[in-house]
Amino acid sequence: MKIIIFEDEQHNAERLIQLLKKCLEVVEVLAIIESVEEGLKWLNIHEDLAELIFMDIQLSDGDCFELFKQKEIHTPIIFTTAYDSFALQAFKVYSVDYLMKPIDVKDLQRAIEKYEYFKAPVNPALNILQIAEEFFKREHTRFIGKINNQLVYVKAKDIAYVHFTDGLTWANTMTGQKIPLDYSLDQIEKMLDQRLFFRINRKLIVHIDAIKKITTYYNSRFIIQLFPAADTEAIISRERVSSFKAWLEGSGVLK
Repeated sequence: MKIIIFEDEQHNAERLIQLLKKCLEVVEVLAIIESVEEGLKWLNIHEDLAELIFMDIQLSDGDCFELFKQKEIHTPIIFTTAYDSFALQAFKVYSVDYLMKPIDVKDLQRAIEKYEYFKAPVNPALNILQIAEEFFKREHTRFIGKINNQLVYVKAKDIAYVHFTDGLTWANTMTGQKIPLDYSLDQIEKMLDQRLFFRINRKLIVHIDAIKKITTYYNSRFIIQLFPAADTEAIISRERVSSFKAWLEGSGVLK
């Protein structure tokens, strides 16, 4: 398979090549590209030579989405990055999959299998929607935060609820751990599984399994009791009550 790698750290590119050799019988790396500028020049001349692109989000001179503003790319792409906040942008272009660093060889193998399945699509736009839908169903979405000088992460499936308070976004896990996140609540809302999480008001997103009790509240609202217990009142705003009921029934989506 003829591939291009967009990666500005040599050791990451070398590791990816090693993993690819475990997944494919033949791997021909046409280029390792470190910057948006270099990538634009290469693709303008050679794009038709490549079968698949592996693209890191953050390159030496900016993020790769700057490239798509200047050129329409038709070669399938598998994005690689440590930052889940770019996920939605990634699926606006013709992407096969989205891999989180450090890349696991099993995830890489699945991405290549998905490429093989979608490599001759009848309707690329429709396939992008299907791939995006599968992304939202993934259980392994992770969010990065920082405690003191240490980077930490939390898996979406471990989150009980996410709330915004005192200018910070906090994830509270099912085991009671509280982790500050480097994302806005709006970003997190778009990245969570819409079947499992619901934004009950401007400051709080809850997992369905964290809801212990739902009680009617004044002014046609609901108040819910969460487990683990929350430091703030979990009141469902009146304009979200109908969509909340639909979500509980399994027929609604995150609003």
